[in-house]
Amino acid sequence: MTKICLVRHGLTDFNAQRKLQGSSDIPLNAEGESQAESAREKLKDYHFDAIISSPLIRAYRTAEIINESHGLEIETMDELKEQSFGPLEGNHIDDIQEKYPDGIFPGAESFESLSNRVAAAIREIENKYPDKHILLTAHSRTIKSILALYSDEIHMFETKLDNCSLSHIECIDSKWTVNDFNITTQPAVDR
Repeated sequence: MTKICLVRHGLTDFNAQRKLQGSSDIPLNAEGESQAESAREKLKDYHFDAIISSPLIRAYRTAEIINESHGLEIETMDELKEQSFGPLEGNHIDDIQEKYPDGIFPGAESFESLSNRVAAAIREIENKYPDKHILLTAHSRTIKSILALYSDEIHMFETKLDNCSLSHIECIDSKWTVNDFNITTQPAVDR
């Protein structure tokens, strides 16, 4: 059985400011680094055979921090990049949602294109790492697209994935299933 632990990258300034980042290469901020450290602690006793990341710095840095407990070589896959939003990247999410309530943005990568490339990535991982346990760091829409391939309960707009949350999928006899999603790695905070 192949297992994949999907980790969304830690917080960035664009996340905090509710700006659309897409394929822009925005780094983790201090809180994002701390979130990745919490994820590292949560995952330190897991055995991973490989770590695969989006090449975008926010996901790659998240993988680096988690990997401090594992010491593996981090592979990158372009197919795991976030959905590209073209000229809308850097704009406030509320403004974009008001202007494009159907979620279809001019100049952006289509949902179909995103879904096709993440499906290809999962097939490649399944073929390259049969019966292995993989850590994969990526982005909200990338991970939601992966999860939506295998569960009718996951929806691009309704499903929330927190920064540095964990989701798990596994493949038995070429059938993928979602075990869980959006599991927090952050300590509880009294408010």
